Amino acid sequence: MAELSFNLADLFEEAYGYRSAAFDMQFDPVAGDSGLPGTRTEQGALGSPYYSHDGLSKEYYMPVTISYERSAGNEGSAGTGTTDWDLPHPVIAINSRKTIVETALTERRGTVKELINVQDYDIVIKGFIINATHEFPEQMVTRLRTIYEQNEPLSIKCPLTDIFLVRPDRKGSDKVVIKELKFPAVTGIKNVRPYELHLVSDEPFNLVSFS
Repeated sequence: MAELSFNLADLFEEAYGYRSAAFDMQFDPVAGDSGLPGTRTEQGALGSPYYSHDGLSKEYYMPVTISYERSAGNEGSAGTGTTDWDLPHPVIAINSRKTIVETALTERRGTVKELINVQDYDIVIKGFIINATHEFPEQMVTRLRTIYEQNEPLSIKCPLTDIFLVRPDRKGSDKVVIKELKFPAVTGIKNVRPYELHLVSDEPFNLVSFS
């Protein structure tokens, strides 16, 4: 097997236009964390793990797990049911905005602000699909495409998203919908494919009929 040599920090910068410290080499220990199991916090308050291992058996921080419905024939499987998948090498960000109506007052400075609601949470996940061999990761790219094409909400588990989604006022829902899928270009290496997912939180509602 040919030796694989590449720098994920450089590939991330090439694919997304900025450098992420998530892929930089860290030689200094993180304060309060010896890095050894048993001497660090292993999971968030709601049970999602802080650490996982990638397909190359390397540990990484802040895994993102999605649960989706596997249908017969997809991904080369004859079975159906719910499948969990740790997204490979994810870097995750969350954004939200408030809907605020601003009304100007006659002969007064400023405006009256009326808060309407907090909008859905926008979740952006950027990462790399890496084949352990020096070949294009076709199977995992196909898997991500299959997940994207399912027009159903997915469950997402991550210590960061748990804080915003798994709350009593949202009925503890961890559901999200994939709005957009991107595969940015990267040159000079064929067994690594960057990907980008744009998701939005999907809060359950009870519809009341007056008929």
